Amino acid sequence: MNLRQPILLIAATFVRSQWLVLSIMAAYLLGITGVFAMHQQKTEVLFFLQWHSFYVLFLGGMVAVPALYNERKTRRIIAVLSKGIHRWEYLAGILAGCAIISGVLCVLVAEITIWLCHEGHYPTGAVPGMIFVLFLCCVAAAAVALFFSVFLHPLLATIASSITLLLPWIVEGTGWRPPELMFPIVAIADLLKSFRLEASASPWSIGAAAALYALLFLAAASAVFNRRDVTASLE
Repeated sequence: MNLRQPILLIAATFVRSQWLVLSIMAAYLLGITGVFAMHQQKTEVLFFLQWHSFYVLFLGGMVAVPALYNERKTRRIIAVLSKGIHRWEYLAGILAGCAIISGVLCVLVAEITIWLCHEGHYPTGAVPGMIFVLFLCCVAAAAVALFFSVFLHPLLATIASSITLLLPWIVEGTGWRPPELMFPIVAIADLLKSFRLEASASPWSIGAAAALYALLFLAAASAVFNRRDVTASLE
């Protein structure tokens, strides 16, 4: 069997299981476009991009949190792993599914933003790069959430992943500011808040940090998952 085939099959299955979430979010984005189309001010376009980018970031992480818990609860994970699929492939498939969901939503946000910019005659050159880095950050958020979901209840995994991703904001009152590139989610959020559609924004270092984040947390999740008993009942 081709190495990529089980990962892609697991990813496709995961996306199908999340069709309702994806459909609701896509319908919302398309519906809200009509509201923003009535206002062609640059501030309105920026608000759409910034606010809905945060939505996509949040959803990118949250869809990964209950994935393993639900698979273990339904015992489906045992049937999948019994087919000779490696555990790291299983996790990579779930992460790939999260990436597909985030990718679809990022493309929608990008297309709507570019359309609104064209309607208002605003520059769009920096939007594709910003959205691509946003996508990488979504994958990074999903990888962090997946790591904690390997050994924590979904509620605790949500708390732990939120603290890990948003630590600079959490400790802001103490006066300590960790290096921003160590926390790509905070970095892209801060960049989005100052983004003005011009091509001067340079998010590529954030994108590289996010890609490294995703790889490291996927490797860590695989290492922990290899030592977990997936046959134990969750009841």
